[in-house]
Amino acid sequence: MKKLLLGFLILVWGINYSNAQTKDFREFNWGDTLKKVKSEEKVRFISKIKDNVLECYDILGNTKYRVLFVFNDDNKLESGIYILTRRYSNAQLYFRDYNKFSKLLTEKYGKATKDKETWTVNTPLDEKTDRGQAIADGILNLYSVWTTDRSIIKMTLISIENYPSLQIHYTAKSLDEFENEEDLKSILNKL
Repeated sequence: MKKLLLGFLILVWGINYSNAQTKDFREFNWGDTLKKVKSEEKVRFISKIKDNVLECYDILGNTKYRVLFVFNDDNKLESGIYILTRRYSNAQLYFRDYNKFSKLLTEKYGKATKDKETWTVNTPLDEKTDRGQAIADGILNLYSVWTTDRSIIKMTLISIENYPSLQIHYTAKSLDEFENEEDLKSILNKL
């Protein structure tokens, strides 16, 4: 009887744990509707950038981030993006933030499947110590990727218009489940 009860408790814990781990981006799952995200997101939306993109701002680690929710043509959530909005006077702080979020994402999703540092010019090894400035100068790009059963998470630190830009992109691994059945049938008929 004790083994049966223990087994049941483990099963209930496992179900609750897996349910707690099912959110794909913020408090939402891929395929949630634009209407649902707009009504249930806890921070106030600033604007609807396009028909398929909602924008708001939130604080992560004491820093303000722009948050984008991207929807497909059927108004189903397929991607989400965090973009650092803060401008540091010390370029090394961008590199610090990248490392901080890399550790947090690794803690949540496990070891990155890709972790890449790309220098756009041939830089001597002794000059590679100031990575923050190299990013600000546009000669260094950082890129890391984590994968889950349902998502691909990409973090980049690159220079855009002479400013370092830290971005974290969450994207649905498979968009097949969001396809409109009628559209698929129409495509099949044309093939």
